[in-house]
Amino acid sequence: MKKRNYILAALVLSLTIGLAGCGEEKKDNSQNADQTQDAVQDREEDNSEEESSTEDDQDEASQKDQTEAKSQEKALDFKVGDYVKLGEYKGLEVTYPAVAEVTDEDVQTSIEEQLQDNSELKETEEDYAAKEGDTVNIDYTGTVDGEEFEGGSDTEVDLELGAEEFLPEFEENLAGKKAGETVVFTLKFPEDYDEELGGKEAEFTVKVNSISQLIMPEYNEDFVKEVSDCKTIEEFEASVRKDLEESAKEDSEMEAEENGLRLAIENAEINGYPQELYDFFYDDTVSGYQSYAEMMGMEYEEFMESFMGEDELEEIIMEQVNDYLVCRAILEQEGIAVTDKDYATEAEKMAKENEYESLEEYESDYGKTYIMTQIVREKAIDFLHGSAKLKEIPQDEYYEEDDLEVEEEE
Repeated sequence: MKKRNYILAALVLSLTIGLAGCGEEKKDNSQNADQTQDAVQDREEDNSEEESSTEDDQDEASQKDQTEAKSQEKALDFKVGDYVKLGEYKGLEVTYPAVAEVTDEDVQTSIEEQLQDNSELKETEEDYAAKEGDTVNIDYTGTVDGEEFEGGSDTEVDLELGAEEFLPEFEENLAGKKAGETVVFTLKFPEDYDEELGGKEAEFTVKVNSISQLIMPEYNEDFVKEVSDCKTIEEFEASVRKDLEESAKEDSEMEAEENGLRLAIENAEINGYPQELYDFFYDDTVSGYQSYAEMMGMEYEEFMESFMGEDELEEIIMEQVNDYLVCRAILEQEGIAVTDKDYATEAEKMAKENEYESLEEYESDYGKTYIMTQIVREKAIDFLHGSAKLKEIPQDEYYEEDDLEVEEEE
């Protein structure tokens, strides 16, 4: 059995669209009184029309929100027994990894990551030669047999040398170049690159617009005070170690909880699903990835091609569907209800954990249906965890079994 669980959660981000009004054009002061009066009347009529239009837009948006809310409510309105027959789920033998030891190397790695996070890109002088780790801003044009090919040309692209965002040979030809220089070179695409370009030789013309160097802050007490409440390096490193130890403990506990749910799902017989439930998780997941793609400056289609395929998306959605079906079936079987009081308490807790000032704001962003699915999931996991026969396994042994299984699957 695969031990290492990766929770595939949808990214839920709220996108707010602001409505901006257009200002009136200034009138000529030389207009006579009649013209001015006409203008005032026209403006009042225009404003009235604009207000009416705005109210219509708001009403339409409100109706749309209400329709979506009702649609989401239907997602959870079904008899779970029509789809799930539970197997063994009480007293399951659940293995989980021991809490990972935090080493001095782990502490230093965490500190280096914080230094990286607080670094800034600074444009270099004109005579500076680019090297690995620097970010070059480039315009490039690629051709095969003298013809430009799709995706082979772009402008104002930031490329970190050594990050392997482009082919290694492409980046190697930019090392040592200076801002303002243009370089022409050829490279051969790997045979398995894609059907169109695999194995072909391309010529690239690349202009280096600018070079920026990543400037890391100095690791001293000033840095420590800036990023934490600590006053000394020793105090800061002790704090980092404590955070890592708490995180390692949480990871171990979460692995045990997720393994218990996974076993309950494996033992259950699931026959189909309510279409409304599937649609909810589909819309929620895709919406999240669309928002994530936008944050990365990518089109949704480009994001999907780069990070996952339709099969993987389907797997993520079905995992959420099956999770909810089994969790809800367990709660119903055990007579565990989610009362209004339970909802309010758990939702308030989730809002605070996600740093929301109020439950209303949290519900506005995530929606009551999503919150309810998470509460049901947590309650089921708590029950399973409480009844499970837990067996702790050393880290190396636990993940060695996982790695062996991955090798067998490959």
